[in-house]
Amino acid sequence: MLENIRLALRGIITHKMRSFLTMLGVIIGIASIIGIVSIVQGTNARLEKSLIGSGNNVTTVALSQDGAPVDMSNVPSSIPVVSDEKLEKIRGLLGVVSASTFRQREVWNAPVYHGNYTMTNGKIVGASDTLFETMQYKVIKGRNFTDEELKNGGKVAILDMKTVESLFDDDPIGKVVEIKSEPFVVIGIVKDMNATDQEYESIDEFYSDSYSGNSSIYIPENSWPILFQYDEPQSVAIHVTQTSRMVFVGRRAARILNSGIDTASVSYASLSSQDNENSMKTLTDSIQLMLIGIASLSLLVGGIGVMNIMLVSVTERTAEIGLKKALGAKYRTIMFQFLTESAVLTSMGGIIGVILGIIMARIIAYAANLDFGISVPWIIISVVFSVLIGVIFGGWPAFRAAKLNPIDALRRE
Repeated sequence: MLENIRLALRGIITHKMRSFLTMLGVIIGIASIIGIVSIVQGTNARLEKSLIGSGNNVTTVALSQDGAPVDMSNVPSSIPVVSDEKLEKIRGLLGVVSASTFRQREVWNAPVYHGNYTMTNGKIVGASDTLFETMQYKVIKGRNFTDEELKNGGKVAILDMKTVESLFDDDPIGKVVEIKSEPFVVIGIVKDMNATDQEYESIDEFYSDSYSGNSSIYIPENSWPILFQYDEPQSVAIHVTQTSRMVFVGRRAARILNSGIDTASVSYASLSSQDNENSMKTLTDSIQLMLIGIASLSLLVGGIGVMNIMLVSVTERTAEIGLKKALGAKYRTIMFQFLTESAVLTSMGGIIGVILGIIMARIIAYAANLDFGISVPWIIISVVFSVLIGVIFGGWPAFRAAKLNPIDALRRE
């Protein structure tokens, strides 16, 4: 084996230009595949970062109509609040870390003021005792709600950083904000510990972000009737163990919450943009497979080139083959020697192609402002595939070499 590899490398070095031209088809094919996969991997990574948002694996199940959150002021009265029984069923789903109820209204339904400042967008959230834990939020200044405030509906509020920037020039703790002309004392500032800057890629993502914890004022859930109606239906935030389980858990939770609800126009649905991400990934993966198929044509051309050069090599080395067979070399020895030479030739082309593909993908990603990602499995597959090309297309030349009659071979020389 090692001797055959050594002979193959010596032959490649001896005929440098011929070997390079032989490998060119394989190099182009493998480089194209690696480049395509790297760009698609980077695109999928950007999609996950952008569409999933903060990366805290929290999905929201809320009342919706035609895939968008509904105006809670127009929700049918037949829809009840979330029962403890249904919430416990959701918490018992496989992959659920925690689940919490909350209520939410957009700020334009309830104007928010502090002095001469007005908050024009964002949301007001009625928080249960476990909402911050589920959403993985942390009170970074001031304090959290007390049990008494949560139970009796205290007129206190916790703001996020965007709300603080909109309403205050100084420390907001202890100050008063007016919500629908009702005074609420600011007791704390909350922050999503996983928050990242986010770019909207679709209208569905905009709807999802309306539930992601940005520009929010939090009040105790039992304080909700002070501003809005009693027994208003709730939404449920669910923290799951893995991003990949967000769709499954969201749909199962929606099914639980919809049980017993008779209205067809409004129903609970998962507002997680993981559905969007999965659809986008399916599309990019399909495009990736199509482009890989096109790039594989150059591998076919490269394989034919390898077969042609190996046939030339067999013809050039007819005397060498005849002498080896006359000295007792067996059929499988000659066969294996030429297969090894062909495999070494194409594997070198594959390795060079992988390197060029990564470089090419980095250049394209930089020039087009795209993300770049390396797929180790595809690198391994590409190298293995290049070796198989050598074995498959080198098979016929190796067979011809092994079948040569030693007497005829020596006489031809």
